[in-house]
Amino acid sequence: MCKYLITLCSLIFALQAAADQPTLSNVTQGQLDGIYKDLGSIMYPTTVSGASSLGKIFGFEIGVLGGVADSPHIDALVPENVSRLPKAGLMGIVTVPFGLGIEASILPVTVGDFEYDYMSIGGRWTINEVISAIPFIDLKLKVDFTKAELKWKQTISNVPVNVTYENKSTAYSLTVGKKILFIEPFAGLGRIDGKSSLTSTGTVSIFDVSVPLSAREDVSQSDTYYFLGCQLHLLFLNLGAELAKVYDNQVVVGKLSFGF
Repeated sequence: MCKYLITLCSLIFALQAAADQPTLSNVTQGQLDGIYKDLGSIMYPTTVSGASSLGKIFGFEIGVLGGVADSPHIDALVPENVSRLPKAGLMGIVTVPFGLGIEASILPVTVGDFEYDYMSIGGRWTINEVISAIPFIDLKLKVDFTKAELKWKQTISNVPVNVTYENKSTAYSLTVGKKILFIEPFAGLGRIDGKSSLTSTGTVSIFDVSVPLSAREDVSQSDTYYFLGCQLHLLFLNLGAELAKVYDNQVVVGKLSFGF
């Protein structure tokens, strides 16, 4: 099943990425900051999941994610129409006693000269499974570690240039929700801290001459983000949707998963 799910989420990403490959040139420092915000928006970790544990003893879920994030800064910079960037991945969750568990999302995909390698893994704790004094709602604490690399080829004045974007981040979040029969609405607040780098190789640079190396590599980024969503639990099938605000950009993600 994992093979087919990876193929499906890669196809979701590929269809959008093939049309949205940007051509960057003469990037100023202000524009670079905007690029980091737009790309950082699709890097934020999510499995479109509520706060409840998957089971008192053991729970397991695996599925695909697909969605888009606004990219106004990149869209204003490049000649192509890149108003949105794709977000996709293979997701998995495992929970064990005491409300503890692991959430993960991955996506290795290549579309022609476009390569994307994303991995996020986090630990979660549904507090209610231990502290039963909290009434009516479920509370989930989560910490995620994310690593992503994006590569593509472009030309500037007919000169080939290889571009690489890298991102590493840590995110902390609190999710509040409640499972009512087969419906589970949820909302949450998080904090993401990371570093981004954008580099190019070739005889022509994508950067304006005024942009120093320190503004291109290992640039710190931090943001408080929030999200809300809902899951439908239909026997072994789960459907979910989430709306988030990350680096001032709107991100919409859907989920199709199976679990017990």
